[in-house]
Amino acid sequence: MSVDFSGVDLDYRPRLGGKTDYRIGVVGCGGIVRAAHLPAYASAGFRIAGIWNRTSKTADEAASRFGIPKVFRSWKELVTSPDIDVVDISLPPHLHPEVAAAAAGAGKHIMVQKPMALSYRDAAGIVAAAKKARVKLAVNQNGRWDPAIRACRTLIANGLLGTRLTAFIELRTMQPWQKFWEDRAVYRQLMLVGMSIHNIDQFRFLFGDPDRVSAITGRYPGQKWEGDSIAHYWLEYGDGFFASGLDDGATWTRDYGIRFRFTGTEGVLKGTIGWPDATYSTLQFTSRQMGAWHEPVLQTKWFPDAFVGTMGDLFRAIETGGEPTISGEDNLRTLQLVFGCYKSAAEHRAVSPLEIASEAER
Repeated sequence: MSVDFSGVDLDYRPRLGGKTDYRIGVVGCGGIVRAAHLPAYASAGFRIAGIWNRTSKTADEAASRFGIPKVFRSWKELVTSPDIDVVDISLPPHLHPEVAAAAAGAGKHIMVQKPMALSYRDAAGIVAAAKKARVKLAVNQNGRWDPAIRACRTLIANGLLGTRLTAFIELRTMQPWQKFWEDRAVYRQLMLVGMSIHNIDQFRFLFGDPDRVSAITGRYPGQKWEGDSIAHYWLEYGDGFFASGLDDGATWTRDYGIRFRFTGTEGVLKGTIGWPDATYSTLQFTSRQMGAWHEPVLQTKWFPDAFVGTMGDLFRAIETGGEPTISGEDNLRTLQLVFGCYKSAAEHRAVSPLEIASEAER
């Protein structure tokens, strides 16, 4: 039976559950919070009950702009407040474990920005703390909610690719894009854990968990920060399929952006992701049956609309008693690949993600 893939419902928009008035307390008020978290929550009608930031003036300004009723004077006060149901943590990642553990101990559900932590062991500790406290833990791995990526998942599930063959994502930018990554004493890694983590998680979202990962990393002359600025990595699957990413953080021209191409025996998906300028992502696809290329017009953006998806998904988990689709447990498997890539680059060999999990248990 032939399938008219151009007529498939792409199902890429964020979905909301029945209960959306959980009281959110936001820990951290950096650029991404002001540009994405808060506008997204406001657009969805989510209830932002309080905010805290290390620079109180920034929190005061955000509270005024978004009508947030309370500015807390310490993050500890926020996470223990009876007026907060969900703690949204968006701090430099080396601070995540302490705040997440305190939030779990206070019985709060947690949304934590990616990367969950700077080591697999610390990330596993956050997951264990949430599990012990019986609270929901979601990771704001929001690249899964980019509309082009979600539309690709729908088309792949409907069989457009046929037998999958290759997948490729390419990112061009200049690193680091957040100031805290320049702290050489704390941040020894950069591109893979800070940016490539999105693409690696998107590969998992679209194609499942690989058997092995391999990677090489690089720096560029004269860089002042410690971590990797360039990463090339590939994920190998048991059926012969592989997914590859090239993330270049040494681009000195301004042609920043992300493009992708996924190929199979019967179809091809390709497009761009609307970053860093918060433009609309694009998607083109074709199949042997269709013949021509189809280019749907996507009506939502990665920034800020994806943040409605991640928080809305956490709300559904709280309401139903289930797990968020980007749960802490699930995100540990993405981190196994990220830190597996670092191990591969250091040891010049393919690495099983299970090696990372087993090392953390020792």
